[in-house]
Amino acid sequence: MNRDETAILGGWSRTYFGALIVAGVVAVLVPYLLAGQKQFFQSYLFGWLFWLCVSLGCFGFTLLHHVLRGSWGLPLLRLFEAGNRTLPLMFLLFLPILLGGHHFGMHDLYEWMHADVVRGDAILRQKVPYLNYPFFAVRFVLYFAIWIGISMALNRWSLEQDRTGDRTLADKRTNLSAPGLVLFFITCTFAFTDWVMSLEPHWFSTIYGIWFVVGQGLTTMAMVTAFVTHFADRRPYAGLVTPRLLRDWGNLMLTLTMLWAYTSLSQFLIIWAANLPEEVTYYIRRFEGSGKYVGAFTILCQFFLPFLLLLSGRTKRTPSYLLFVAVWILFLRIVDFGWIIIPAFDRPEGARLWADLIAFVGIGAFWISAFVYLLGKQTLLPTHDPRLHQETLEHA
Repeated sequence: MNRDETAILGGWSRTYFGALIVAGVVAVLVPYLLAGQKQFFQSYLFGWLFWLCVSLGCFGFTLLHHVLRGSWGLPLLRLFEAGNRTLPLMFLLFLPILLGGHHFGMHDLYEWMHADVVRGDAILRQKVPYLNYPFFAVRFVLYFAIWIGISMALNRWSLEQDRTGDRTLADKRTNLSAPGLVLFFITCTFAFTDWVMSLEPHWFSTIYGIWFVVGQGLTTMAMVTAFVTHFADRRPYAGLVTPRLLRDWGNLMLTLTMLWAYTSLSQFLIIWAANLPEEVTYYIRRFEGSGKYVGAFTILCQFFLPFLLLLSGRTKRTPSYLLFVAVWILFLRIVDFGWIIIPAFDRPEGARLWADLIAFVGIGAFWISAFVYLLGKQTLLPTHDPRLHQETLEHA
């Protein structure tokens, strides 16, 4: 990596990494020490799920870029690759929940882990063949094995092409990414059914998987856009981040914003129209008390405001304007994620939200440390693809 590129990450010394990791450990342990075991695992799961969505969003965009091979993804590819290389870390961070088995962790989170509850509930008894600890653990390992296996192959071929210039490796990445994208949607659907939907085992939604995939795509696109536009006037991005590329990234965020609104509204309308007791409880929980104000705030500020701003060509051509929109979307994604996850926990409204925030920051410290470390081990731009300058500069 040349000096211009390391300058962007120059503040990330070993001391800084160490301080961030120590802060992460402390922040993760604070809910356990001050709020108790059950609250700790609830807060921990909330933080883990959000940052996992960022890793999976990077993985999904890596697959999409290699399938489409569009110029819009070339300046972002190294960010996507660094993000999906954090998947092994996210696997390890879930082990405190998984390995507790019937004693802690999953026992504190999932109603179907309680044998006495299952025996007295006819609906849960019918779901035992799927919702049981051994099968849950096997599926968990399988999901990550698929994601990490494909990710490692794609990243290895990408870096190898940087070293050798062998363009046949681009075809190999495309050939793997096409079926990989299908597997990505299937495994994400099952994974978020396991980890999130089963927190409320009497409720179900057939759009749940795609809802989370769209949400994690929007989160990731906002994050990488914020990163690149923040450093748009510094090498290696100076001169490369053209109005055309900014327009493409803004259009992607606009598209994902509309898709998020579409999937969210579709789920709500289907449940509202059916008006079945086992389905409406999901929104009753989330519209009780202050939840209805959070929901309204999310609708207005995560859809209408970004939608109107991103319709403007001037917003999409100006790095500082696009940076503002991207950061705003990131903030609202955190709020929306909390509105989805936290009401699923069996606790009074608003109880110890500070613990959720602290655990979120703690796991985020681990994720950001790993992301910046992995990003610093390679060039910020792919050196193997001639389209980087042919398409992004010549067609600016």
